[in-house]
Amino acid sequence: MPSLRLRPLALVALSLAACGPSESPQDAAGDATVRADTGVANDARVSPMDVVAPLPDAATVMDTGVSPQDSGTIVDTGVPVMDSGVAVMDTGVRTDTGVPPRDTGVLVDTGVPPRDTGVPPTDSGTMGCPAPPGGVSANAVLAYNLTNSTRRAMGLQCQTMVTTINTAAQNHCNYYAANRGIPMCVANAHAEVATCAMFTGTSFSARMTAAGYRGSPNFEVMAFANNGTAATQMWIDSIWHRTPVLSPWTLDMGYGSATGCDTIDYGTGAGGAVPASTIATYPYNNQTNVPVSFSGNEGPPPPPPPTGWPSGYPVTIYFRGTLATHTLTVDGSATEIPHVWLAPGAPESMGLLSREFVLYAHRPLTARTRYRVRATGTATGGGATTIDFVFTTR
Repeated sequence: MPSLRLRPLALVALSLAACGPSESPQDAAGDATVRADTGVANDARVSPMDVVAPLPDAATVMDTGVSPQDSGTIVDTGVPVMDSGVAVMDTGVRTDTGVPPRDTGVLVDTGVPPRDTGVPPTDSGTMGCPAPPGGVSANAVLAYNLTNSTRRAMGLQCQTMVTTINTAAQNHCNYYAANRGIPMCVANAHAEVATCAMFTGTSFSARMTAAGYRGSPNFEVMAFANNGTAATQMWIDSIWHRTPVLSPWTLDMGYGSATGCDTIDYGTGAGGAVPASTIATYPYNNQTNVPVSFSGNEGPPPPPPPTGWPSGYPVTIYFRGTLATHTLTVDGSATEIPHVWLAPGAPESMGLLSREFVLYAHRPLTARTRYRVRATGTATGGGATTIDFVFTTR
């Protein structure tokens, strides 16, 4: 299969908006700008990264049967590891929780050249996923393919590209591109001002509804590369913005792009039918070619390690429950590697996590080394759970 290679991009701004935990989507608000000219305001979940509030837990219908015996241990799915070269990230993620999104525009530079995903723009049935709707842009196909090839490697369901969400995301990029030189109009990259050109809705949830989407909006992410592969990889390689891209419980998406703009809006879709006992990780079990570090250039800025940035590459555990212990080691060693730990409800998570746990080593990882992550806790419903998986750096 032909591969697509991208040249490394310059610093890209990421912006995120998210919804807070509630039964109905809230349009998150507030996002503190971390880097100049990111066009991202602050968002209580994660924005590029522009963050708002954590994904609404209510977006998932109910705890669908986590039994005490369901330990949810991650196993090797047997899915070939993807070579998804990392590009500069603009991981603006925004969750619409009924709270106006905060735009915390942050420039994200992973310092990792774009990865060759091996998915050409014409390959629209990635790893068994349905083809995207007819007539979508080449950039939309690229974003869809990289998203779902990654999800399938993790053992997750494909996200569905929804035409009405594409319309909402495209409308927002049109607005952003038309007004990017007018500070009043783009002070918060996720918000639109009614008096500015191309206005279609103040928040991403309003824009999705106006475009005809009838599901539950829950996130928006923005990047500023005008490249579906590069933007998606930036989101995947971030801390906050990775959340909706790879969440087992977020299944509707739509992509839009314009000069200097990439937007993906997300809806819960059929996520409520995904078992609450589902556990997923990124990196996934036995993944190889994993980057060794993360620059910390994300907004709102994640908590820095005590030694400062860069940190080790972020690890995300998607899990409904609580985790009491967590270790990161070189596989075969008993020596624990010091790391930052972010859990739902903790002050340092800034309200951006609800079913996601994140860890990253204080210092960059070592190249060509196999690492093991192990966590234990209790699943929603009371089941004792052990999560144990390995990955190897490039």
